[in-house]
Amino acid sequence: MKKIALFCLWLSFFFCYMEWGMWQSAFVYEIAYQILFQADDKANSFGHPLVFAPFFGQLLILVALFIKHPKKWLVLAGILLMGLLVLLILVAGLLSLNAWMVISTYPFILSAMWSVHIIWKKANPLDFNLDNKAK
Repeated sequence: MKKIALFCLWLSFFFCYMEWGMWQSAFVYEIAYQILFQADDKANSFGHPLVFAPFFGQLLILVALFIKHPKKWLVLAGILLMGLLVLLILVAGLLSLNAWMVISTYPFILSAMWSVHIIWKKANPLDFNLDNKAK
């Protein structure tokens, strides 16, 4: 379950939608592709905090995805770093009354809540203890 939650978190980040200016819009995966494969000056592109922080958060989630028992701080740091851009998109969508921008952030927010719940839960929800005794 942890791996599925982390994968959904990582994937849902790419489907956040942004609009700016007149007739300019893109999903995060389109912008990531342009930065990684089409930018002439990659060092300058990655120098901006709104590019570097979410990219580093994605790397942390990928590392947590491939580690057998990921640390809680690793997942939380990845969520927080990617969440910076997602919350910025959410606020911009709310201020501009753009429903597509707001709706596009819901999968990430829900999968982040799911991932945090999975990582921090102490008991298996399918383990019914009818005696109500501690194990």
